[in-house]
Amino acid sequence: MRIANKIIINADDFGYSTIVNDAIVRSFQRNLITSTSLMVNMPGFEDAVRLVREHPFLPGKVGLHLNLTEGYPLSTAIRQCKRFCHPSGYFIYNGQRPLFFLNIREKRAVYKELKAQLDRAFAAGIRPSHLDSHDHIHTEWVIAKLVVRLGRAHDIRKIRLTRNMGLQLAGPKMMYTQVFNRYLKGVAGITTTDYFGDIHDWYFLQLTRPPAGKNIEIMVHPLLDEGGELVDGDQRNLQAQLEPVIDHHTTISYSEL
Repeated sequence: MRIANKIIINADDFGYSTIVNDAIVRSFQRNLITSTSLMVNMPGFEDAVRLVREHPFLPGKVGLHLNLTEGYPLSTAIRQCKRFCHPSGYFIYNGQRPLFFLNIREKRAVYKELKAQLDRAFAAGIRPSHLDSHDHIHTEWVIAKLVVRLGRAHDIRKIRLTRNMGLQLAGPKMMYTQVFNRYLKGVAGITTTDYFGDIHDWYFLQLTRPPAGKNIEIMVHPLLDEGGELVDGDQRNLQAQLEPVIDHHTTISYSEL
């Protein structure tokens, strides 16, 4: 008998907007997701905080979705960094070019911004269960070290892997994935899952080399379609995609990892 996997189903972008927040809460209520991660610099933040206070199933299941790519920063120094912000102040980095090096001024500014986002979650009464990021910015090598530093400083030792299931690119991309995840779990001493990807990555893994007894995170982006049905970011029905996973595997939250 194969040992069952333990699966975290995490909804990214909580706090992005009231519409996204509604979709995420509905996903929790239907037992489709077990965890979410909060964006503190986006228009839906205050609404998300209200929802955490109103719904007893949310506390302890909210991580921090660190953001350096969309909206406006919470701190001032990073607004002077052309690599990250437009002269008007909003984030412009799009992740198309890897970040292997930042100068001292940029590192300080980025860390201050990451800390400001964590502090805003704390001030709202939310202690994040884990750290991940919008557009996977925390998987950029130089940003990853700052995120690990932030987590250690505030005793948040659970951080998302970089994507390592599904149809992976060969060559340098695959090598980077292996090196990054080994750094996170080994050198940095972070608690994380064995696999991470979206729902399509999970099904691909099941077909090619099905895991057993592993901890796995599946990332989703719940939305409501024009008919009010829950869909993922690709507009496919969320319940139809997730029910086979939920029916055959043990689901947990990051706090249970």
